[in-house]
Amino acid sequence: MNRLDNPQGGPQRPFRVAREDLEQALRETLARQADTPRPLAVDPAGQAVRRAERLQRRRTLTGVALAAVATVAVSTGMAQLNTDRARYTSPTVVLGDPVGPPATSTVPSVRLDGPAFAGLSLVVGSTLVVDGRGTDLGGIGPVERGLRTGDGWLFVGTPGAAGRTVWAVGGNGTSRVLLAGADAVAVDPTGRRLAWRDGAELLVASVVNGQLLPGLRTPVPESAAPVGFVGDDVLVRVRPDRAGFALWRADGSPFQAGADRRVLDVYGRLPDGRLVARVTASPRPCLALLDPARALAVSATGCPVPAIGDGPGSVSPDGRWLLVNAAADSRSAETTALLVDLATAFGAEPVTRPVGPAVAGPAVWPAAEAAYPAVDGTLVRFEPDRNPARAIAALVPGLPAGLRPALVAAASR
Repeated sequence: MNRLDNPQGGPQRPFRVAREDLEQALRETLARQADTPRPLAVDPAGQAVRRAERLQRRRTLTGVALAAVATVAVSTGMAQLNTDRARYTSPTVVLGDPVGPPATSTVPSVRLDGPAFAGLSLVVGSTLVVDGRGTDLGGIGPVERGLRTGDGWLFVGTPGAAGRTVWAVGGNGTSRVLLAGADAVAVDPTGRRLAWRDGAELLVASVVNGQLLPGLRTPVPESAAPVGFVGDDVLVRVRPDRAGFALWRADGSPFQAGADRRVLDVYGRLPDGRLVARVTASPRPCLALLDPARALAVSATGCPVPAIGDGPGSVSPDGRWLLVNAAADSRSAETTALLVDLATAFGAEPVTRPVGPAVAGPAVWPAAEAAYPAVDGTLVRFEPDRNPARAIAALVPGLPAGLRPALVAAASR
């Protein structure tokens, strides 16, 4: 039986191919393969292009990431500089043309004769008087205090609506504005540095050749005011209406108000480095010695009679005497200047004696004498070692109304 799925017959199509036809077909196949380019297993050019594209994408992403990190770091760093640490900067409160004409013209009408003025330097209005002879300072003034340096003078102006001004006057009389618009100014006793407050910042800079070099600034409360230098540190009154002082170590450290709430006034420095101050006590304020190395800790106290009152004070260069105002007496509306012997002030029997009308400004200590501007407009001069002090009070001719003479101290070395 014939089955359709198992044919038994021979092939209907012949499979015999001539040799010539097979060779021709093989030639055509090889020719077609040679005409069609095949991709290489390794493509150097393609790999280079793809590698460059990947590197560019990687660099772009890395740059964006670094920019973001840098932005955060800079922002954080600025915040830290503004709130945590002091930073170096150039002074920014100098205004106007800093160079003035030489102040060399003699003013014959201003001549201060008499023993009260011999050997003294002071500013009367806009006139510098040295040993009785006056020199016009031009546009400088009014002046609150002055310092004689090795190559000229530094003058600090009285406070005004625009703040204080500091002038540098050279030995040839050429004047230069160092600062203008400062809220409060302190001068290093050597005349080599200035500290001042500008808004909510405390700044310190060096004075070199009549110019201010870049210095440090740090944020402070707007009530804080520099009042002096203690070595390399700046002494700061934290608030004008309350007790409390602090030291700013101007080495890049931030300002810290500290914990002092007792110190009312600081008058000067002893040769051993301690500060003479007035502190709160019961029943009345007393004198104290402060230790700068221990955050102004009180190391000794003394309560002389009569009591120490408000107003400026000054310590003699040798640390022996304190010139300060006595406390107001209920029986008299007038106050007097008081000379305190610091060798006895912190013992059982303090030695004090009155010397004249109340002190109105910084005193100077020429040789074995002392001189100070008084509240009644006179210049008072006396010898501290004499008892009684033999004070001499003299009116200052040519002094504009409402002003007091500004004594010029010699810079310490």
